[in-house]
Amino acid sequence: MHDSLINYSEIDLFLKNEFQYENQNISFDIKGQTPDYSTINDYITPSEDILQEKIRKTILAKNLDEVDIYKKADVDRKLFSKIRTQPDYHPNKKTLLKLCLAMNLDTNETEDLLSTAGYSLSKSIRSDLILRYCFTHRIFDVIAVNQILDHYGENVI
Repeated sequence: MHDSLINYSEIDLFLKNEFQYENQNISFDIKGQTPDYSTINDYITPSEDILQEKIRKTILAKNLDEVDIYKKADVDRKLFSKIRTQPDYHPNKKTLLKLCLAMNLDTNETEDLLSTAGYSLSKSIRSDLILRYCFTHRIFDVIAVNQILDHYGENVI
């Protein structure tokens, strides 16, 4: 339809007749008292488990080399440094999974580290089940894990 065939006056009239909400005064009544939120701080205080601290402790406990870890995980040095040193930085789940593989963590250790960041290996997501299998069967090579995920049509990490 060419621009000259469009009847803008008709459209304007339709809009004016159908959408008169601009002229209406809408008010919302608040029913009841405002709740007391003063105790919310009891629920949002930071956990004692800080991701950066957990990674540091794992590296020390397993006597691992940080350079080897970020190389095996295929994680950029700057990103690894950010994860290790900035408590307010929240890495994505795939990055943490690659670090868990690089640190040769078992399933329980992986779940523990992931939970510190608010993640988990779900038993209802096929890719997570494949990853769980890899951790349980000590398949820690990121390339091998990605080949397995790809074989099953899942996104690689």
